[in-house]
Amino acid sequence: MTKTSRTRDRRKAREQQRRRNQLTTIAIVVVIVAVFAAILFITANQPAEAPTPEELVAEYEGIPVSFDDRGFPRLGDPTAPVEVVEISSFDCPHCREFHETVTPSLVERARAGDIVFVYVPIWGTGGTPNGEGAARAALCAGEQGRFWEMHSILFHWQGQFPSNPFSTNRLTTGIENLGLDVGAFNACFSSEKTNDALEAARQFAISKGEDFIGTPSVYVNGVLISSPGLEEVTAAIDEALARVRRDEPTEAPEMTPEATAEATDKPMVEMTEEPEMTPEATVEAATVESTEEPMAEMTEEPEMTPEATDEPMVEATEEPEMMPEATQEAE
Repeated sequence: MTKTSRTRDRRKAREQQRRRNQLTTIAIVVVIVAVFAAILFITANQPAEAPTPEELVAEYEGIPVSFDDRGFPRLGDPTAPVEVVEISSFDCPHCREFHETVTPSLVERARAGDIVFVYVPIWGTGGTPNGEGAARAALCAGEQGRFWEMHSILFHWQGQFPSNPFSTNRLTTGIENLGLDVGAFNACFSSEKTNDALEAARQFAISKGEDFIGTPSVYVNGVLISSPGLEEVTAAIDEALARVRRDEPTEAPEMTPEATAEATDKPMVEMTEEPEMTPEATVEAATVESTEEPMAEMTEEPEMTPEATDEPMVEATEEPEMMPEATQEAE
């Protein structure tokens, strides 16, 4: 074998080895990807830990809940004298702090009828992953009457699972743990209604202009609370309540049956109408009037009865005849 042929054989052997190495590398990469995909599949379909503490669920019992016409959740009587609005995000750590320190007080004020608490759900203002999914999950839980419970649970998860609190699997498990309809939740999650509510929330925050200072931004009857701590928010609510009560018109007290009876028992000092005449009073009044009329006003002579005509009237109407003796005496 010549030197040229040996060189050609060595070159061919190296080329074959290089191809074998490439194939081995590709096979290893494929295996790794397959294993990783299998792990993800198993993890995604395995129920995630999704605690729903009982005290968080019971916190809102007995308080009216609703949505306003923009799709924002409300807690409390919509006609309450003071409206507290919070623009917030479930992926925002400061919003979780507000939830833990201020929201319990707002819940009690809503229970007492002092305020209606409106939550405006935006997302993307914090570093926690999948804030949008959390906002959608809360709104869809609200479609089944459980927004506020889910809202508290999501902030609880943000603190408990900081790396991935709002995984799709965890959200679904949380809905199951709340006893809600998972099929209805899944249908709601990407629905047009949910999209519209999130867009309305974003536009609402934009409309505030300089009064939107990030999340949380809190407004009491439309006035921004620049430092929304517990004392500041409480003071703003108390001031707004005092202003509303001061401006309310004074109404006359409602007359209850007891008050009406009491009023009628009191003596009437000023009589504006003549008292009603009873039959007895009418007879009495007629008797008094008849006795007080003067008899001189009689213009007609009394009717003469037969007995009266038989009596001699001459003696009363004619002068007595003068006798001689009487005439002489008169002279």
